[in-house]
Amino acid sequence: MMKAQRGVALLVVMLILAVMMMVAATISSRFQSALFRTSNLVNMTQARWYAYGSEALVTKVLNQDIKDSPQVTHLGQYWASPNQVFPVDGGQISGQVVDAQACFNLNTLGAPQSGLKPGELPFAGLVFKQLLVQLKVDEFEAEQVTAALIDWLDSDDTLFSSLGAEDAWYQSLKVPYLAANNMMNDVSELRMVRGITPALYRRLAPLVCVLPVRDLKFNVNTIRDSQAPLLAALFLGRMENDVALDLIQQRPKDGWKDINDFKGMEQVKSAVAGQGEVSKIYAASDIVSSYFEARMLVEVDTIQLRVNSLFKRNNNKVSVIRRQYGGQE
Repeated sequence: MMKAQRGVALLVVMLILAVMMMVAATISSRFQSALFRTSNLVNMTQARWYAYGSEALVTKVLNQDIKDSPQVTHLGQYWASPNQVFPVDGGQISGQVVDAQACFNLNTLGAPQSGLKPGELPFAGLVFKQLLVQLKVDEFEAEQVTAALIDWLDSDDTLFSSLGAEDAWYQSLKVPYLAANNMMNDVSELRMVRGITPALYRRLAPLVCVLPVRDLKFNVNTIRDSQAPLLAALFLGRMENDVALDLIQQRPKDGWKDINDFKGMEQVKSAVAGQGEVSKIYAASDIVSSYFEARMLVEVDTIQLRVNSLFKRNNNKVSVIRRQYGGQE
């Protein structure tokens, strides 16, 4: 009898010990998870503050470049230094600043128009269509995509032309949605527009941008060699890519100091000769920029934080007007 009792007691002790071990293991696991979460939160908070510090540095650099050269923005300035890397406690910050006016502002296509016939493309539409043609898109398809994009960005739900697309077309899709009928906030929204295939989006992405304005302005001082199709498109089919590339490579190291110096280039004079839109071409050409974008990657321990910050120049002072977190395509 005593042996049986001792056996039961031993079994109870072993069960209690097993339960205690399970509880201890659970507590340890939860403690490790909580510690890991806390560490990630601390690192993410630190990464955000590093990003804010980077914005302050970019603002200082841009303000200094503007102070040094208030009338001209060019690629020889400090802000244009490529692939900058700064070591910080526990990680590093890398990235670069780009001119947000060395691209086609998609939001210009949604600007209200007057004095045009129904279905007649505005000047910005002609430039965008020509950009698509420069990228080897069929002319009919280019006009269709341009019309659909105008419908996406304008404020009404009336078809721009028979080639456009409004709510009825998007609602007929397998996964239906509505046209934005508003300005874009990010280039990735372009993928929602009728006719924009993944392949076309990849070709367009380096040449387009979205700014919180409807103006079409290109800084001819900051367009790079890889963006030659953008400069060629501005002249509405009167300039080939290789000619545009040659024009970019002939640009002075510190850019054209006066817009008339750009207009006086032989390639430009030849491209505008006989052009009906010459005044609009010149109006869209500039040598100073008001918008810049900082594309940053902040790394702290195992945390990676991507931040895209848009800066606006106002009265020769620069400030952040938009900040986006997340992946960059």
